[in-house]
Amino acid sequence: MSLITAANLSKSFGANDIFTGISLGIPRRARIAIIGPNGIGKTTLLRILAGEEEPSSGEVSQAHGITIGHLPQEAGFDSTNTLWEECLTPFEKLREEEAELGQLEAAMGDADQAERVLEKYGRLQVEFEHGGGYTYIQRIQQVLFGLGFTTEEFLAPLARLSGGERTRALLARLLLSEPDLLILDEPTNHLDIEAVAGRVPQAVAWGDPDRLA
Repeated sequence: MSLITAANLSKSFGANDIFTGISLGIPRRARIAIIGPNGIGKTTLLRILAGEEEPSSGEVSQAHGITIGHLPQEAGFDSTNTLWEECLTPFEKLREEEAELGQLEAAMGDADQAERVLEKYGRLQVEFEHGGGYTYIQRIQQVLFGLGFTTEEFLAPLARLSGGERTRALLARLLLSEPDLLILDEPTNHLDIEAVAGRVPQAVAWGDPDRLA
């Protein structure tokens, strides 16, 4: 079953037809590039497939429960977080479990609670390990280094990063979130795709053919 299917899509702004009659399917585990000159509606089509914009006509269907990561051409990233803090956000549940494990470890010192706490600790530790709790820090480091960030930049506020760096920061967060489908708009603007190809779960990339050649 396809992650996304589109049937007879069209998009118009007033009397201006951006595109008409587009039908496509994105199967699981596919990597697809859509290329063409500027101004033919690639970004608009991307936004429609991602569910961020409505077509003028036609239908888009998404697989049940699908998660989509979208990397726009320019990442606004209005956040007060540092780069490292932003990359921690996909692991909020793991970090909560990590904190609870610490609390349970402290409670084990109480003989009256030890047996009950130990049982709960064992269950939670298995869940934590299965979810990648002992490796998520290394995963963040791997992705950030792979996208060209230095250790010194890990604690840099996002607001102080350049536009290209914020785009790479957003891609890092998206990769760490592991969406079912990752859509990249003009990925060669600020990125070395070779550096991230092995980490992209499934991608649809838009770009100018001269830049993707």
